[in-house]
Amino acid sequence: MCIWVLLAGAEQAAAGELWAWHALDATILKTASTEVTLRGRLRIGRGTVQQGRAGVITKTGIPRRATLIGGYYYGKEEDSAEDWRNFHRLFIGMETPLLRSHGLRLDTRGIVERFFVADRPQFSRSRHRIRLRTERRLGPYIASEWFFDADGYLSGRYGAGVRWKYAESGALETGYRYDGRRRVLANRAT
Repeated sequence: MCIWVLLAGAEQAAAGELWAWHALDATILKTASTEVTLRGRLRIGRGTVQQGRAGVITKTGIPRRATLIGGYYYGKEEDSAEDWRNFHRLFIGMETPLLRSHGLRLDTRGIVERFFVADRPQFSRSRHRIRLRTERRLGPYIASEWFFDADGYLSGRYGAGVRWKYAESGALETGYRYDGRRRVLANRAT
């Protein structure tokens, strides 16, 4: 059994993608219960930019230690034919802190996303993320996300990097993410 799990994991790992991932956040409004942040992200793979996106994220505190999160991204990404396409993404969900202790923060987040891509059908997916990071000005983070669409499990994404809070209202993250896709699982069945 243990050997099968290792072989299945190796197959999944060999078929995934590794990206450099960079994000810049700037909070433009912060009240006692609401925060509005501008966010930009770059995904780099095979030595070139594969995706760039920018948008706004709004977080509103709700009773009992949870936060309602929603937003919009506009982006451009390279598809498998190495053509660039535009996309729009709307999302809404909830974020909950699991642990805050000794300068560490562990959060979980569930989001539903709707994608609008030129010349392609619209589609939705959900994601669940768990993330551990320091609350210091400079420190590491690790995260894991699982994605689902109408056909079930889509992918798992695992990342680690460094977060720098350069001001009270902004942060810069740089790191790497590994993404294993469902197409690997589908190919096993044929």
